[in-house]
Amino acid sequence: MDYRMFLKDMFRYRKETQKAFSHRYFSRLAGFSSPNFLKLVMDGKRNLTHASIAGVSKGFKFAKQERDFFENLVYLNQVQDHAERDRYYRKMIAAKSQGSARKLETAQHEYFSRWYFPVIREMVLFGDRKQTPEEIAAKLNPPVKVKEVEQALSQLQALGLIRKDENGCWCQTDTLLSTGAEVKSLLVSNFHREMIRLAEQSISRFPSSERDITALTLSLDSHRMSELKQKIYDFRQQILHEYAHDARPDQVIQINIQLFPLTQPDDQGEKA
Repeated sequence: MDYRMFLKDMFRYRKETQKAFSHRYFSRLAGFSSPNFLKLVMDGKRNLTHASIAGVSKGFKFAKQERDFFENLVYLNQVQDHAERDRYYRKMIAAKSQGSARKLETAQHEYFSRWYFPVIREMVLFGDRKQTPEEIAAKLNPPVKVKEVEQALSQLQALGLIRKDENGCWCQTDTLLSTGAEVKSLLVSNFHREMIRLAEQSISRFPSSERDITALTLSLDSHRMSELKQKIYDFRQQILHEYAHDARPDQVIQINIQLFPLTQPDDQGEKA
């Protein structure tokens, strides 16, 4: 998922399987005037543009599907806007051949991008643990269509996050979703954005007795930020320990805790 690492591996492979292959030889194939252009890109000293992506694809003789995937991978790595990164990741998935790997990546993207996926995973523990999609849809708030619940249940099973036991009861598993750092960063951002969006809506959707939206604005020594983050982590673990193992749960809640700077610390401000 890092196009520079991919280029290093590809170049090494070509050099091992084709003795005449070199940076100069590749530049001729790709149409680059500089013989060390590819090395500068691999070392992070140059970015790729639409034209140079085409050149690299030509130099390595990528097929069309491979060119499409590589182009989207480059843009995923280089763009800063989250919505654009997400769009390129979805295009990368679409560029892959049909198969289990593509289905798994699609399911992972859906899990982190649609708020009701993790909620449904918690809801399967309700009551007799035999809820139908219709029963689950009726309890979700905001409302979700039955068809979307059916798709979520199917994809949660594909991800190995839920299953049915021999009695037809839903069970959670301890499966961890594993992916590369680049994609993990993107998907976790999707999850937080989705939940923060719901938190904003909750201000008008629920009375204060059914929610808790509070905030603190304070000043502190920036060197104590890690200490404060550890306290928040400890608090989350305490909440999980005390409340996450109720024998008969009947509601799913979301707790968001946001900590972020509103000013530049003195050392960065002086450099600016």
